[in-house]
Amino acid sequence: MKSNNYGTLQLKQTWHKYGSCPERTIPIRRKGKNYNPTILRKYGHPKLSPYKTLNASQPNDSSKGHEYATIEVNRKFLGAQAKINIWKPGMETSTEISVSQIWVTAGDDDVKNTIEAGWIVNKYVYDDDQPRFFIFWTMDGYNNSGCYDILCNGFVHTTPDVCLGSSFTEVSTFNGVQKDANFSIHKDQIGGHWWVHLQGIPVGYYPSSLFTILSATSTRIHFGGEIVDDKSKGRHTSTQMGSGHFPSEGGLKISSYFNWVQIVDENYVTKDPKNVEIRVTNSYCYGLKIDDDNYNTNGYGFYYGGPGYNDKH
Repeated sequence: MKSNNYGTLQLKQTWHKYGSCPERTIPIRRKGKNYNPTILRKYGHPKLSPYKTLNASQPNDSSKGHEYATIEVNRKFLGAQAKINIWKPGMETSTEISVSQIWVTAGDDDVKNTIEAGWIVNKYVYDDDQPRFFIFWTMDGYNNSGCYDILCNGFVHTTPDVCLGSSFTEVSTFNGVQKDANFSIHKDQIGGHWWVHLQGIPVGYYPSSLFTILSATSTRIHFGGEIVDDKSKGRHTSTQMGSGHFPSEGGLKISSYFNWVQIVDENYVTKDPKNVEIRVTNSYCYGLKIDDDNYNTNGYGFYYGGPGYNDKH
């Protein structure tokens, strides 16, 4: 993976102010009050819907309240990376989530294999409303396998410098300073394991033996945002995606962005995504727009996000 374009974020997590891990150890976040691996697999997982309605002019209530503003590419891949803008989106209730991430997937429905990495606000899992670095995996469509971070067996955590599930100390501000970080997932050429990197730091890997279809290659990659809306008041809630502002309201410093979006092909060559499909499940609440104006400085990218409930919905 290319070693530049790591973004503006000086990688600090909240726990760093208390010191560092001794050599040959890793940081592990204390289990929260809602710790239960079985529940955590099934509660608010980042499950991609089947996108039954794809007409951007018609909002679609996705499966179990999951809604998306993403781009998708389909072929055989060995990895993906992107520089993702970091915000602190607002939640209307404590049972909702807001995610900005990369999905590396293979298969569909009950045989779906996926590895996911990015930042998430999930009060149920993490006990607060802070944006946190997270990873997730499953090999059976989120049914009986997989979990966040290292709440179950699977991920091999190798670095003492990054804590899974830990919050970021710096986030972007509206019309102010922007913070972003480079997230990547890729299959190594020697062992065949799927490595996760944050800001160029190899955090650890998922052994290829965890998976069925994804043990070989990914067949579909998604980049973008997701929310879970619990419709607690009988309507769409005001849970924000990204900055909470539509791309139509403005670009940099207003709407959230992904920059330097790239895929790794079957020959381990890093490339811009081609034949991209845009997936927006509820255009009244969230949006996505490809950024064609800043390719020379930011690579392939897009703006995305929105406020949730608003005067249009």
